[in-house]
Amino acid sequence: MLTALTLAALLAAPGDLKTPDTLQPLADQLNAICLKFGGRIGYSLKTLRDGKQISFRGDEVFPSASTIKTGVMIAAIQMVDDGKMTWKDTRVVPKLENREASMWSYWFREGTKCDLDGWVNLMVGVSDNTATMVVRDWIGTLEVNRRLEALGLKRTKILGNAPESATEVRRLRTIYGMGMTTPNEMLRLLELVHQRKAASEAGCDKAIRILAKQYWDDWIAGAVPPNVRSATKSGAITRSRSDTGIVYSYNPYLLTIYTDDQKDRRWAPDNEGDLTIVKMSGLVWNYLHPSQPYTPPPGFEKFTPTGGGVEDSG
Repeated sequence: MLTALTLAALLAAPGDLKTPDTLQPLADQLNAICLKFGGRIGYSLKTLRDGKQISFRGDEVFPSASTIKTGVMIAAIQMVDDGKMTWKDTRVVPKLENREASMWSYWFREGTKCDLDGWVNLMVGVSDNTATMVVRDWIGTLEVNRRLEALGLKRTKILGNAPESATEVRRLRTIYGMGMTTPNEMLRLLELVHQRKAASEAGCDKAIRILAKQYWDDWIAGAVPPNVRSATKSGAITRSRSDTGIVYSYNPYLLTIYTDDQKDRRWAPDNEGDLTIVKMSGLVWNYLHPSQPYTPPPGFEKFTPTGGGVEDSG
């Protein structure tokens, strides 16, 4: 629940809302967490009102996991902008043996059609892997990467289903899995979306709306008050956790956090990577919003996303 102080901050005039003069004390706290982490971790943070930025291992490459789906979405939106696709174009769900496990479109009936709007919303909103395969293959792995590179993102790539000739992409897939990026590059992609420069203004608006409707909302988004709009995309593989987002508060900011080579590889709510992202996200919010502090209320852990709990009864 919101505290009286938080409610007062929400009702305060803009001039009453405090912001810090420097990010250095916050950087010191975040960097200390990173140095103690059981694995490799990096982050990038930028405040949108004044452009201040801090990072730790911001230019190192990490597995993107599902955060690369933001890049695939932007490529799809650009294709619509260019007239090469429409939001209503459809694709049939792959045959069951060609799908990737997920709690949603993996269970579609054979022959089910979904339009680009639906596939993109599934890919990003609930992080559906089969939907990601459909959109990636529809556009083409190399075309997605070409469009990301055209935005200045040279080390942000999706790495699946590349042609035999794309030997470098295939090699990188063996290292990073679904995709790769750096904390600074993914922050830059979100910044371009925020600035309406990643695609058309209408396309970027749509991207923000989709990112702001996350099922997996318990890391960056979970560290901010529920009345504050956050547009996020997280990701997780056994060795890595990540979250990325734009937080539209009275002191708006961009934040990306990535881990790799984790010692703790358990799929559990108290995984070190999970807890570290939550802790860092909370520190960022509370440091940037001294007039609107927030801590998740008691019992919040009972309502963290589960993935739907779908099981195959057969």
